[in-house]
Amino acid sequence: MSNFQNRLRNLRKALDLSQEELGQKFNLAKSTISQYELGKRTPDSIMLEKFADFFNVTVDYLLGRSEIKNPYDRDVSLVKEPSLETKYYHLDKSRLPVEAIKQINEYIDFIKQKYNSNEDSGKK
Repeated sequence: MSNFQNRLRNLRKALDLSQEELGQKFNLAKSTISQYELGKRTPDSIMLEKFADFFNVTVDYLLGRSEIKNPYDRDVSLVKEPSLETKYYHLDKSRLPVEAIKQINEYIDFIKQKYNSNEDSGKK
């Protein structure tokens, strides 16, 4: 269960929690959290489920059996929307023919040029 110790530590740090603060949330001593993170102790199945619920991940993710934190999470408010400046880079072009990808890239360049020239003419 060596991956568990790393996953627990990373999830805790991502929430900016100390070992003591995380322990308080589960009525555990700081030393227990420390031993989990050092791999000297392993939580029982009930505690694993509690950690998974708290961090909104699956037990499989906690144990290192999956790279997907939570495939069932449908709360779109947790998903950070890309900015307009970078949004087009996230298009799934994998099933498009090369010519279509070329046209998309040309259109993006056209839009950039159009709005850059509008900004330049507005400054005069």
